[in-house]
Amino acid sequence: MVSGLPIVHVKQLTNGAKLAEEVYTSLGGLLFAKGTSLYEREIEFLEAFMIEQVQIEDAELISAEPAAPAQVEEKQAPKITIKVVKPDFQEHFKQAVSKLKNLMIRVEGGNNIPVMEVREVVSPILAQIQEQPQILLSLRKFAGMGAYAYEHAIAVGLISYMIAKWTKVPEKEWMQVALAGTLLDIGKTKVDRRILQKPGKLTPDEFEEMKKHTVYGYQIIKASHGLSEGVALAALQHHEREDGSGYPLGLPGSKLHVYSKIVAVADVYHAMCSDRVYQKGQSPYLVVEQLVQDSFGKLDPNIVHTFVNGITQFAVGTLVELSDGTLGKIVFTDRKHPTRPMVETGGRIVNLAEARHLSIVKVMEH
Repeated sequence: MVSGLPIVHVKQLTNGAKLAEEVYTSLGGLLFAKGTSLYEREIEFLEAFMIEQVQIEDAELISAEPAAPAQVEEKQAPKITIKVVKPDFQEHFKQAVSKLKNLMIRVEGGNNIPVMEVREVVSPILAQIQEQPQILLSLRKFAGMGAYAYEHAIAVGLISYMIAKWTKVPEKEWMQVALAGTLLDIGKTKVDRRILQKPGKLTPDEFEEMKKHTVYGYQIIKASHGLSEGVALAALQHHEREDGSGYPLGLPGSKLHVYSKIVAVADVYHAMCSDRVYQKGQSPYLVVEQLVQDSFGKLDPNIVHTFVNGITQFAVGTLVELSDGTLGKIVFTDRKHPTRPMVETGGRIVNLAEARHLSIVKVMEH
């Protein structure tokens, strides 16, 4: 701190106050440079990063008529507009994972899929994700590693539902698409558990056995009431690729059901964002950039672009960490460059569409 200059509580700052020194976040990233003028937006930013007091330049420099102490006391703290995921979503997500796990144990034991019960598990969180679609950027936060397969199933169901909505699939089919995402790996209940849980690389024979989960899934879904042909085909085809390089049948994109194209994008997105035994999850922004690249030949380009536009349109106000270690807030997303928004950091705006050397490496978990 520079001696002799006023230290002011963030809640009592007046508009236009100038910082007498740099402000750093708890992680050591530069939030604002010395000399930055603080207005409502900057004050929100300080509060969002839980910075309680700052040192400002001499009070006379702030305004010709500094606010009287009484007025300062009455001044309400600015409202934080940062989007925060409500804790009840986290709780509902956890409950859904736990219930799905119990239902899947019954299927593993040879029962048909209890379709109505699976619907009851996913319905409450589908309603919530429509109110808070920005949750899709921080789904990895709800992971506990222990039940990854079930977390992945619930997450892929949610993401698939939103993609169906954005790609103009008829509304009466949205629930079937959500079920297709939730049940896409149901065939793994018939794969040898030692193969499923093997931490290292699978042998060619083991990989051939693993691939069969698509066929097993198709058979299990066909035998269960209340699921459409599209849900069964999604289980069968979600590892097929547009250029015919996938499995089990090596079909090209023209032969794939739209549900399988949707769940394939959701499946890849969530898997790449998640921490797994053999790899650390990546930032959603790096993942969607990778998805865009993969849409050349691997994934359906229309579905990928609709998903990327959909998931990034709610990002304004999201706190992020850039690859140079600085922290910032997304202030604008350009439709032409949805994965490279404008980020406010250290009192300046960085346009990632131009600053190609930088990327978003982390969406901050509030």
